[in-house]
Amino acid sequence: MSLADQFERVGIVVGAVLLVALPLSLAVDALVGSETPWWQLLVVLGPGFVVGWAAAADDLPVSYGSVWFVCFVGYLLSVATISLLELVPVHEHTTSVLVVLAASFAVAVVADSYR
Repeated sequence: MSLADQFERVGIVVGAVLLVALPLSLAVDALVGSETPWWQLLVVLGPGFVVGWAAAADDLPVSYGSVWFVCFVGYLLSVATISLLELVPVHEHTTSVLVVLAASFAVAVVADSYR
């Protein structure tokens, strides 16, 4: 394996960690609140590492581009909707924020299928 391939795989893992952490940070903040527990970093970054590792090894049933698109667009839609509905601070509106997150990601998945 060449050095360029290794750097590409590292980039995929780091990119997935960052992209999956965006929506998870909203969900964890809605569930836990404004306090920062010691395990929050593991919950936010861990799933992204697993997704990135699987994407780098070509073990995902979807492409890395789909992961990127769904996470980024879903996060943007959810933040915009949370702002429009004035659901800030999010830990005071847990159920509403989780519904907005689910709906935003459903829209992002449908948009990705038409992309």
